[in-house]
Amino acid sequence: MGVWEQVYAGYAHDPVCLPQGGFVVHRGAGLTLLDEDGVVVREVKVGRFGWGPPSLSVNLGGDVVGWVRWRGDSRRLCVEPVEPGGSTQFRTSVYRYAWLDRHTVIYIHGGGPRLLDISSGDTGRFGMGLRGHVRAGVSGATALLQELAELPADRLWEFYGDVQVAGDDVWFCATLTEQRGPRRVDGLFRADPAGTQLTLVAAMPPDDRIEGFHTMPDRSVAILVATYEGTTIVNRRQMAVGPLAQFLTSGWSPLLDSRDPEFGFHRLPTPAQDA
Repeated sequence: MGVWEQVYAGYAHDPVCLPQGGFVVHRGAGLTLLDEDGVVVREVKVGRFGWGPPSLSVNLGGDVVGWVRWRGDSRRLCVEPVEPGGSTQFRTSVYRYAWLDRHTVIYIHGGGPRLLDISSGDTGRFGMGLRGHVRAGVSGATALLQELAELPADRLWEFYGDVQVAGDDVWFCATLTEQRGPRRVDGLFRADPAGTQLTLVAAMPPDDRIEGFHTMPDRSVAILVATYEGTTIVNRRQMAVGPLAQFLTSGWSPLLDSRDPEFGFHRLPTPAQDA
């Protein structure tokens, strides 16, 4: 049986592990880099504490840490090399982000997913937007989703939630809704890394909304669902799809690794966990 050991006694919000050993934590006024024994290697000062979660993560190469700096309601994406080399705060604000590859971040802020090259700071679109994808062809699309996509763009709203990358898959939740009518589709989608092929993995019943999800490399997904009556949430539950669906719905939840930023979701226990 393993033994828990405290490696660092300082303030450590949102700690992440580095592949080569060591840790990075947010201490309120900046980042602290620790070796594998918890000894401070260096500190990055960024000013006073922002009230939002810093959402630390490590890129796929393990040499860059990403995090979010809150200034009021603005959530600026920042990157910090593990080896001293200069911090970068981008003008880009993010609602959610994930690492697409070693040098590219995929993020959501307002519209559909976008890409950010951390070397140049250049940004670009990922895919063609939900309506455009459905009109071009989405695997598993429901009849209602196809009907909505055929409406003129000025009669629709598109909303985007979380985005995650697992293996060679990009996952995001999105909603296509009629502006002046009851029709809407709230679903979880999977795309290829180029953003050219899109699959509808799960569509919610009319009163359900996706609050968040956690993906796994085998394409198993735990989905956090809220049920509404009007504007009031009356129930929350976890559903799952993929090879481990039965395992996940029995009360288990996947753990995030250091490549996945945490955005402050607090999961409610499922009935199996309450038992």
